[in-house]
Amino acid sequence: MKRLRKSFYYAFSGLKQTWQKEQNFRIQLLIGSIIIAAGMIISLDWFRMFALIVTICMVLSLETINSAFERYIDRISPERDDTIGLVKDMLAGAVLLSVLASVIIAGLVFIKPLSVIF
Repeated sequence: MKRLRKSFYYAFSGLKQTWQKEQNFRIQLLIGSIIIAAGMIISLDWFRMFALIVTICMVLSLETINSAFERYIDRISPERDDTIGLVKDMLAGAVLLSVLASVIIAGLVFIKPLSVIF
């Protein structure tokens, strides 16, 4: 049980560090919170809310991984290098793809309930 508690402690510590040091993470979390609130306001069913939450977690997870790799890369190779720049661009591209997928999913989730309202 002690190991499990330590694991959670380190995981939450990592999220706290990401929150404190990464502006994009904070922006994405804010947007995700607004989306969840909007879903609650229009009373989305549980399946649609679940889809939104999973999608938001996917974006935040990839942003956290991207940030961790970028910090690690900067630590082991602080000098400018084209290959390292490419790797960092690819990591950012993975986050961008998840954001684009989340926008599509949110659009699909909200289109029917909003069409009833408007």
